[in-house]
Amino acid sequence: MSQNDYTFLFPGQGSQRPGMGKGFYDQYEEARSVFERADSAIDISVSGLCFEADEDELRKTENTQPALFTASYAVFTVLSGMGIVGNFFAGHSLGEYTAVTAAGYLSFEDGLRVVRRRGELMRDCDPESRGGMAAVIGMDIQVIERVCGEIGDVYPANYNSPVQTVITGVKEKVDRAADELKRLGAKRVVTLKVGGPFHSHFMKDAAHELERELEAVEWHRGGGSIVSNVTARFARDAAVIKANLVSQLYRPVLWNQTMKTLFEEGDRFIESGPGGVLKGLFRAYSREAHVFSVEKPDDLNTLEG
Repeated sequence: MSQNDYTFLFPGQGSQRPGMGKGFYDQYEEARSVFERADSAIDISVSGLCFEADEDELRKTENTQPALFTASYAVFTVLSGMGIVGNFFAGHSLGEYTAVTAAGYLSFEDGLRVVRRRGELMRDCDPESRGGMAAVIGMDIQVIERVCGEIGDVYPANYNSPVQTVITGVKEKVDRAADELKRLGAKRVVTLKVGGPFHSHFMKDAAHELERELEAVEWHRGGGSIVSNVTARFARDAAVIKANLVSQLYRPVLWNQTMKTLFEEGDRFIESGPGGVLKGLFRAYSREAHVFSVEKPDDLNTLEG
């Protein structure tokens, strides 16, 4: 297998964890440089958030996004330094920004500034923390959509796999939908560690401001194809990628369809960053998937040469 047979995957919110990236920071100069650049680029200590913050501090949307973006990109730089170069890039929600940056459409500093602002905008759309999200496991999507429609103010947010869909909206309505879906036979419903009603119309005000942020940064030609969360199709044109990132904020993530699109190009994937969530989703999608989740330096030993 050649070094460029992999597709790069980048995790989204919910994958963050205290201490993320510290092993790479300690062992690899490429990763250390990423954290140092991050600390110089924005008004917070990203390395402090990644290495020292507790779960509650990391869960705040305005902190999660720059921290997870940086930790995931730091891992990517180490993989790149090993000669692993992909032609295809995808990320789940926030992770799509890491994918766009890793593919070369944005500089690391510009990508970080955008996700920092994205986190602030998303926080400000829900200042009283009235929103929430939950993963529904083992329930037909048509049933989920029907229950959400009947309750109101709760919507499918992430079509993650054939057996997992995330719902989003007002917390009380999410809880009502969760109870009803469990009554109808859902295997599990899990409240997620995120701070708002993401990927719903509640985020539209944030999307308008985010569009201005994305217009203000410098875009480059890029060196790979991005699979968009909102279309599940490949994009290489910067204008298309920008538009997809804006609408992603208030439209559902089509991850199940994204996996289908990526699988048509190959079956070897590297999840760059913490959590292992995307590895699990790909394994649920197909037992033929070869997915390597790289969260700590020891995980590099699992990569096939």
